[in-house]
Amino acid sequence: MSPGPPIADAQPPGRSPFAAAWAWLLATIDDPNRAAWLYLPVLGFLPLTFGSVATFFYFGACIYVGLIFLIGRLTWVWPPTTAFGCLATLGYFAVTVVSPLFFPDKLEGWRDVGTALHYLVLTMLVGALVQTPKVDVLDLFLNGLRAGAIVSFGHALIQMFVFGHWRATAGMSNAIPFGDTAILAAGLSMVGFARLSPRMRAFAFLAALSGIGGCLLSQTRGALLALPLIVVVIGVHLWPLIRRRAARAVLALGLVMMALGLFGTLAKIPDRIAQVRQGFETAEPARHVDPATAHRVILWTYGLEAFLERPLLGYGSQNSVDEVRARAGQAGFTLPAYSHLHNEYMTTAVGRGLVGLLALLLLLVAPIIIALMSPPDERQRDRIAFAVILSGSYGLFGLTNLLFSHDQTNTVYASAYLVLLAASHQAAVGLKAFSRPFLGVPPAR
Repeated sequence: MSPGPPIADAQPPGRSPFAAAWAWLLATIDDPNRAAWLYLPVLGFLPLTFGSVATFFYFGACIYVGLIFLIGRLTWVWPPTTAFGCLATLGYFAVTVVSPLFFPDKLEGWRDVGTALHYLVLTMLVGALVQTPKVDVLDLFLNGLRAGAIVSFGHALIQMFVFGHWRATAGMSNAIPFGDTAILAAGLSMVGFARLSPRMRAFAFLAALSGIGGCLLSQTRGALLALPLIVVVIGVHLWPLIRRRAARAVLALGLVMMALGLFGTLAKIPDRIAQVRQGFETAEPARHVDPATAHRVILWTYGLEAFLERPLLGYGSQNSVDEVRARAGQAGFTLPAYSHLHNEYMTTAVGRGLVGLLALLLLLVAPIIIALMSPPDERQRDRIAFAVILSGSYGLFGLTNLLFSHDQTNTVYASAYLVLLAASHQAAVGLKAFSRPFLGVPPAR
């Protein structure tokens, strides 16, 4: 009798959906390339749509990086390409910690250290991203940011025209961080526009319009100070494309102007400029026109006086507002119990003196230095435009509000800074080809 056909090997038993999901999660946690590829667009998406959830997500990444470092999936790295950027953030954090030590009420002075923790742990996140060579950190982050701008604009429209809110906040805690972040997202959405496919260009342009619209619906007039800067930077950045396709550029500019005209009346920019000028001339009339503007003028006037009397170390972060309010009170001005001086530079100068002010300015200008120090490859223009928009916008936001004593604005800046630093490192080591890591369920063994 001849032997029958060979019997095929038995197939391994299939996994249940729960087992497959668990295997996917373990594989994602175990592979930093998979985790970073999924993490970066979500990090860009979250701030505008879910506010402080983004901060928990940011520090959640730190926990993840710490754990996989302990089990040996990552190693400690300090490449020269990231050293300057990391030192700038560590220096800013050090000043926020050390400054309160020299003055009374130290515990109160350390209340802002919690938000400054972003800049302490940023180094470990950079170390993780430079060990994920498959991940195009800049493009992934920008795509998430674009999606966030579009979704948050829809949320803002619902708030304003369905629920009747006075100012849109979308996912943020209040209108000011939303307006600041929305206009920043509008500018960053156009970075790298020339490299995109036609479909992605439409996506980016819609995101830019959504960011501008969201900012106007928030009525954050200080945020609109960044709009001229963004227009100029994007114009220079995309000039080769604009010159080749002038008709489309004119149409795009027309759409932007229509968006500004549609929502711009809500912002009342000329009124605010006139009120600030009037406030500097004489505070009394301004108090009757716009108390918020008059209060800012008074805070800045007596803040400058206080700084000039003690310029080196200031009065301690915990004492800056009390010092300025006391001086204003002696001159006959009664101010509400603000927690800051409505100007990042003035708040820092009075609280931490020249030492703190220099650390702040270094943190703000560091992205531009990082981008300029990166290799002059085909994407350096993208990195420079990204850096100038980020640094310039935050520099302007700080003229009328705080920048780095709020978890949401800190998360946005630290996240963009992180991405730019990692992208510059990738350029410096010649990393140009990226591939999507395997993101599916790993096969059963």
